[in-house]
Amino acid sequence: MKVFIIGLLDCLFPPLCVGCTHRLVQGETLICTICFSTFPETNSHMVVDHAITDRFIGKAAITYGLALYKLKKQSLLEQVLFAMKYKNQPKIGELLGHCYGNSLSKYPSIVKTIDAIVPVPLHHKRLQERGYNQSDFFAKGLSVSLQIPFYPTCIERTRNTPSQIHKSKEERMVNVKDAFKVTQSNLLTDKHLLLVDDILTTGATLIACTKALLAKGAGQVSIATIAVVEEA
Repeated sequence: MKVFIIGLLDCLFPPLCVGCTHRLVQGETLICTICFSTFPETNSHMVVDHAITDRFIGKAAITYGLALYKLKKQSLLEQVLFAMKYKNQPKIGELLGHCYGNSLSKYPSIVKTIDAIVPVPLHHKRLQERGYNQSDFFAKGLSVSLQIPFYPTCIERTRNTPSQIHKSKEERMVNVKDAFKVTQSNLLTDKHLLLVDDILTTGATLIACTKALLAKGAGQVSIATIAVVEEA
């Protein structure tokens, strides 16, 4: 009976790809294989210094700068990430965390140095409005696939900062200055933390978080995001 009900639901409400909206086949979850193949990977884990780490020079001391994909406007990837963030599809973040974790696991020189994974937090008011923090889900996926502890509550956002979307680089830095507070510094002492967020644009939020973590005793901070917006 259970198999019959599942089969009936699948016929009435077939699982569709959040990218192209075509029906998913067996073995696919949320995003179809064809859509996945169009997402441009950065391969930032293969080299030490690159365009991502360059954004933090002179602003925050990071060890590794990692991003799974390159993000272009009006792309299929942007559509998928919009659904993750604003259309109640946080499991996309978890799926992409698993995917990236599987890739990173082939580079033990990076992974074995990381002690814990820390997601960039949302302010509690923003969290209530949205119902979830997409960075938590990305961090969970990484944590499970890499078997590295996940610390979702060791840092909090103390100010409900306005959206960064239409702000300049300088305005973004001012907007998030002193907006984060470490709440469990005992967990972080001398540890190498992987700070994760969904999208890297100017890096202002990640810079502010990194400074807060290092000021409270973290040994090293690396960053990882689902995507990085390519600079013109």
